[in-house]
Amino acid sequence: MAPARGCSGVTFLDRLPPELLAEIHGRLGFVDRLALAASCAARSRIALKTEAPCLVLPGASPDRITVFSLADNHAAAARATDPAMRDHVVLGSCSAAAGWLVTADARGSLRMANPVTGEQADLPAITTIPFIRPLGGGAFCLSMGPFAEVRFRGEAPSADGTFNGAWWGGRSTFTHTADQMRLWFYRKVVLSVSSASPTPSPRSYAAMLILGRNLGAPAFASAEDPVWRLAPSRDGVEDAIHHDGRFYSVTYSGAVEAWERGDGGGGEFVSRAVAPRLAFEERSVSRKYLAAALDGRLMAVLKYSPQEKGDGVSFKVQVLDEARGRWEEAADIGDAALFVGVNGTLCVSAREYPRVRAGCVYFTDDNIGETWLRHDRDVGYGYANREANLEVRDVGVYSLHSGKVERINVTLQEQPRWPPAAWFTPSV
Repeated sequence: MAPARGCSGVTFLDRLPPELLAEIHGRLGFVDRLALAASCAARSRIALKTEAPCLVLPGASPDRITVFSLADNHAAAARATDPAMRDHVVLGSCSAAAGWLVTADARGSLRMANPVTGEQADLPAITTIPFIRPLGGGAFCLSMGPFAEVRFRGEAPSADGTFNGAWWGGRSTFTHTADQMRLWFYRKVVLSVSSASPTPSPRSYAAMLILGRNLGAPAFASAEDPVWRLAPSRDGVEDAIHHDGRFYSVTYSGAVEAWERGDGGGGEFVSRAVAPRLAFEERSVSRKYLAAALDGRLMAVLKYSPQEKGDGVSFKVQVLDEARGRWEEAADIGDAALFVGVNGTLCVSAREYPRVRAGCVYFTDDNIGETWLRHDRDVGYGYANREANLEVRDVGVYSLHSGKVERINVTLQEQPRWPPAAWFTPSV
């Protein structure tokens, strides 16, 4: 879907009046809409119809990807941009509908990519964190002492060798192979790209990297400061979004914080609590996500994985009531629909997209390492039975009203199951 242009970089489509271009775009099917968007210059795409969230999936070969449209119930094959989308694992995306994904390759490199336009850009190397160093053979070594000093602000370990419950077995170093970085070391990347130009661009970005659960720390980088700067987080960051000009996060213990660059001049980020701690039953909640409601309020999406045979995955939604200073469970989210997954969380209006169902949570698999283990062993991993495993392993939609899960009609049985599917909002 990458654009083909003349020497001037402008196609005949870019010379059409915006009203005519928008009319043509609105009459096309999904595949042709993406092709048209890719063929237009950035300044022309602002006239085109906004696309509903899609799924990006592995293709039939390493040089192909599949994009599935919920609005059209149709899949399209596309060339996998090399190297950003080649044998990719999607770790993140923009919270807004900007069309950019963050991917990790088998060498541990992080990149930004737009699957429609073919544009891509590198994110800083993980070794810009001073106490992460490369080893021979493509491995990385993390020095735990300096890491703990930053994450826990100098807090001493307890008698059992843990830092606030984070167990590292008394290790002084922590080592991963390059391929393991995207399975266990990285958890998620939250991306914000420039909105100053008509089409969002990675030339001005801010990114928040969340490390895996055993490590729990966030790190920040930007186009103006292209190094990863680790930040303290005593409870460990589980999920985050970029909203209203800043990063917001939720910790494993349910603390909700906002992050901003500190006043020290060193580029470090600091957090402050912006909401009451979430109330939940820790044993039954398998994942917490943050989202921004259509009216701008913060939302928390709690995922409950199957506990017993016959159970299915389920979700609950809480909305922050700032006036009362509390989280309130929302069984009805009106015309909104939520999209959650390992790469991001998005709330959209179902009125804008005919096939998107209001009051529902659309979900994908959200544990990259465990997904790889299931793929590698071809057995259920971490769930009570194979049927439940397949339910979470694939893609589904959960109705908050009925409490039921339906599979999304994607031909995943014929698609490779690795890497896992991710949500993607095409940038047009």
